[in-house]
Amino acid sequence: MRRSRHKRIAVLALCVLLSVPTTTGCGAFKELVFGSEFTFQCPQPVHPPLVIAVGVRANSPAPTLPTEVRQLVADTTNGCGKITVVRVDGRPTVSGSATFTTAAQTEQNFEMDKRSFAEGVVRMLNAARAQAPQADILGALSIAAGAAGDDGTVVLIDSGVQTTRPIDFRKNKLPEKKPKVIADALKREGLLPNLKGRTVVLSGLGYTAEPQAALDDRSRAFVVDLWRAIVVRAGAGEPLVLAEPNTADAATRSPEVGIVTFPVHGIQLTCNAESELPDDKEVGFKPDEAEFRDPVAARAVLKKFADYLKTVPTATVEIRGYVAHYGTGDLSQRRADRVKQELVSLGAPNPISAIGKGWGPEPHPTAPGNPRFDQLNRKVTIAISCP
Repeated sequence: MRRSRHKRIAVLALCVLLSVPTTTGCGAFKELVFGSEFTFQCPQPVHPPLVIAVGVRANSPAPTLPTEVRQLVADTTNGCGKITVVRVDGRPTVSGSATFTTAAQTEQNFEMDKRSFAEGVVRMLNAARAQAPQADILGALSIAAGAAGDDGTVVLIDSGVQTTRPIDFRKNKLPEKKPKVIADALKREGLLPNLKGRTVVLSGLGYTAEPQAALDDRSRAFVVDLWRAIVVRAGAGEPLVLAEPNTADAATRSPEVGIVTFPVHGIQLTCNAESELPDDKEVGFKPDEAEFRDPVAARAVLKKFADYLKTVPTATVEIRGYVAHYGTGDLSQRRADRVKQELVSLGAPNPISAIGKGWGPEPHPTAPGNPRFDQLNRKVTIAISCP
């Protein structure tokens, strides 16, 4: 054993003296002392592109990277995929892109290079500061879809409150309309991006920053539902909606973005709008029953709907009943039927459908039970659609 050690030392001394490596001497000693050489090769094919459309702009909170998005960055980095950042402002543009490369010869240096690259991605996001007034989220999604290609991933990090055509929230009482109606209209006009084959992640929707007023739960749900409907109608599957709240201040207040006035929710006696009747108001039900707690108060509210519907006999009505996550049986259906029965008895001449939706829909229809959302889910909605 000792003789072998002396022999290796002698070989090393000879190699140093001659500066000539040998297969049996110096190379072997290099492996013994320093370990195997580290090499990194990109997989083939490389990871599909990742595109992040981010609103570093007025009226939208300074963006953060949720855990799920950080994992997407890490996966794309390891797979040598291209990461692109799209600026969300009044005239969206690609603000930067990068692909991970490394010349590291040790795993330690390799990990350092990956960390440095991830920090560079964050710098790219912070550098995507708005340059043009207003906010065109739909346009940003279109650019992101093109950069992502057929199998890439598109991430939108923004409040989702658009102030440019064709869906300027400030016009035509847009936040009072049904999200599906808006998405269908955009599809008919050929105004949707091509998201077919793309994976879509939505983050920060419905959270605003001053001077835009904070949105109530109903308005926030409208924003989320609208972009979900747009994504699906644009050809993608159901998007991943990250519900983590962002209440930070805006990173900048310029260029200016217009203020959107959202409705004070309650009864919406207008076409293509949905009214929410929470269980803790007049149209509320006895626990675990389909009977109104206060029949007189409930009838007074529903009479307003019936009187309006008489003025638009061609409108169709859809009533949806919801219960808390721990609800069971057909309670949501029976409650929807009860509201329909009342409207019919009050003389509403319209076609009326009643649907029991069961659990949900807060924070989203497939979420597990959460006591925090139970009261929000105890409700009936009335949607009026006009041809």
